[in-house]
Amino acid sequence: MRPLLFLFALCFLLPLQAQEGVEQVLSELDAVISRREVYIKARESRIEDLKDLLNNNTITPLQRYNIISRIIGEYTPYQADSTIVYLNRNIVQASRMEDTRRLNESRISLSLLYSLSGSYLEAYKQLQRVDTLKLDHALRLDYYIACHKLNDELKHYSHDTEQAEASSRKCEYYNRMILENTAPDTFVHLDNRLWKALNENRYKEAEKYADKLCSMSPPLSHEYAKAGYMRALIAALQDDTPSARIWYARSAMTDIQLAIRDNASLKNLAHSLLDDDIRRSMNYMRTVMDDARFFNSRLRPWQDAEALHMIEQAYLKRQQHLRRIYIVLGVTIILFLLLAIEGFFYSRRQNRKLTNIKHRLMKTCDCLNASNEELKSTNIRLEGLNNRICEANEVKEEYIAVFLMMCSEYIDKISESRRHVRRLLRDGQVAELKKEYATTDTDAHELEQFYSNFDNTFLLLYPSFIEEFNALLEPDARIEPKKGELLTTELRIFALIRLGITDSSKIATLLRYSVSTIYNYRSKIKTHALISRDEFEKRIQTIGSFSSRH
Repeated sequence: MRPLLFLFALCFLLPLQAQEGVEQVLSELDAVISRREVYIKARESRIEDLKDLLNNNTITPLQRYNIISRIIGEYTPYQADSTIVYLNRNIVQASRMEDTRRLNESRISLSLLYSLSGSYLEAYKQLQRVDTLKLDHALRLDYYIACHKLNDELKHYSHDTEQAEASSRKCEYYNRMILENTAPDTFVHLDNRLWKALNENRYKEAEKYADKLCSMSPPLSHEYAKAGYMRALIAALQDDTPSARIWYARSAMTDIQLAIRDNASLKNLAHSLLDDDIRRSMNYMRTVMDDARFFNSRLRPWQDAEALHMIEQAYLKRQQHLRRIYIVLGVTIILFLLLAIEGFFYSRRQNRKLTNIKHRLMKTCDCLNASNEELKSTNIRLEGLNNRICEANEVKEEYIAVFLMMCSEYIDKISESRRHVRRLLRDGQVAELKKEYATTDTDAHELEQFYSNFDNTFLLLYPSFIEEFNALLEPDARIEPKKGELLTTELRIFALIRLGITDSSKIATLLRYSVSTIYNYRSKIKTHALISRDEFEKRIQTIGSFSSRH
């Protein structure tokens, strides 16, 4: 039995624990995203402080170059076009200083940024301007890294087969040069070994390098975010979805806390959650698109297009599921309506029976004086019938109230769904849905249909309501519906009061008015009542009942 129990634990308990771990880290990520603006403002504050230093005319050319370099460091993971502007300023500054080393340094950095943002021709031109004969060891390594990045991008995104093959060979060459010029325990060395192992499908070895990079990087650093992303990517390639989601979330949290807007972890996490948590996936993708627009890279929107298409497909499936739910809800409402109508006809049949009995009693009134026992028996039967009619009225009114609330909730759900879709369209995420859901005519139609259903149903149940209601008002204040109109707004308010819904906030919710509007209507009508204000609504609640007719 022990091996069987152990196998049970592996098959059922471990996946549950893994899922709990994923949910916990996703909740932490949601909390970090909620504070995203705070981290962004912190980075922008640092940038503004550096710009203030740059405006000081007393600084030396070298100090100006160094301050611009610090601004570039802040902008590089934050906004591509601003980084390019300041890198070009540093190139001009280095040229004025006739400092070849810093000139080469700035051109190499600009080339790397161009490669990251998809401007490959510009990246190549900058590398061509680098004086490779005057590079020291550190700059030569940066040069190899920039060349490796350019050829790695061309290898993946070039439509020219010959160019892709040539770039692949150059990529291998520069990778070898990077490994030869770095110490084995440095981040750059381990990162390149990781990519090499990953490209050769040696996932276990790549995982070992990724774990080492994560352990050696400070928890709140750009290096840790990169290492976490690589760890997640390796887990995803091995179909270890829980681990991939956890590492994507950790990497994304670091990106957000550092206000890094050139990131990939959150996008991959959104893609991973498509089938399990579409709401989270859409929320994460909105953040990704906002970062991509702000970072202003040519390459990122194109890379995100595939993910957006997949999210769109998942969203369409969800909409189909919601339509099925609406159909079931519609059938349920129809069933409740049929029950309410049946209750109404049952009540009418009982009322007819009661009326017949009362007529017979009136005809035999003289005979009742001669037979007390018969009178008692008839009174007992009449009391029983009266009780059953009251019960039938209570059931009828309860079903009507339930039916009205369900109709109102149905309108709320449809309206909420449309508002949700319109928010997505304003974000520019699903162009195809914009045409379908941009109009609000459907909401108005649903509300109009709701009023029509309510008016017809209520007047079927209480056909004399308008006449009895007006009988309680002064002649000049009596309300008559217009041609083609069953009930006015005032009549609907007091129709709901007749059904036992007296709270103004509930009436406002059902009729889609503000509470103050409902209150004003009630007060205005009661000022023209023929009876006291306190008795007016009590009399309204008896309209159409058995006791009010006899």
